Amino acid sequence: MSIKKSFARVINSCQAEQYSSTGATAQNSNQTINDSSANSDEKNKEESVVKAHIYNVIILDKSGSMTSIREQAVEGFNSTLKSIQEAQIEHAETQEHFITLLSFCGCEMKLIYDKAPVASVEKLKYADYEPCCSTPLFDAIGFTVSGMRNHVKKNDTAVVVVTIITDGYENASHEYNGAAIKLLIDELKNEGWSFTYMGANQDSVKVALSISIEQARDFDFSKEGTKESWETESRYRTNFYSKMNKLFRENPSESVCCSLKQNAMEEAKKAFVEEEKLREYNRKRKK
Repeated sequence: MSIKKSFARVINSCQAEQYSSTGATAQNSNQTINDSSANSDEKNKEESVVKAHIYNVIILDKSGSMTSIREQAVEGFNSTLKSIQEAQIEHAETQEHFITLLSFCGCEMKLIYDKAPVASVEKLKYADYEPCCSTPLFDAIGFTVSGMRNHVKKNDTAVVVVTIITDGYENASHEYNGAAIKLLIDELKNEGWSFTYMGANQDSVKVALSISIEQARDFDFSKEGTKESWETESRYRTNFYSKMNKLFRENPSESVCCSLKQNAMEEAKKAFVEEEKLREYNRKRKK
């Protein structure tokens, strides 16, 4: 029991004793103190809520083979951005959202947005995403998450959600290899990070597991398949944000440790899987 509540209980007890001898005057005084104490507790509760700083990291392949689904890649990011902006509004009391978007190919790694407050992020334009050349996937992951790790390492309220989208295998990295990325992701998962791998033209589950990512999805290399994959990602994020909202409401005035974040992430994944099974069942029934 908090000191404030204990103090309020003592006063209430004293007031009750006084009422037996002073009548209505004591009752009115007691009611005033109760109201004041309740208002104070409620105000302190509101002020003590700690907000999660949610860093939404999207690593988007822009190698040459992505040209045929360029439009869907751009529109897919924009739909995901919209869902994040809606989550910011819905969970404003417990969450602050930021966006990092890195597009990559053999020519360049382009940080289109870097830890930008979601309210300031604009829709991706076609001019910002022009696919070409090769796929330095490991370098893209390594540079992006290492930079983010340095940024959030002293922030106990940071929650990092990483999504990797690619249509091909690694073929052009110079700084990182698969073993280094696997080790790095293992470390970050132990710090409470979440990773999702979305791939086409490959066994996405196998590739993802090789770098220690369990949450993986294949998508059809088509306009419709790309669109559906982004929509699935948005649904997962919406579910995840709700779990984080609950976590930070239940722990309003203390640091949320890595184990609590990991538990919330696992709950979000399980709930998402069950929802997707039901969605798929209903989809088949309609055919």
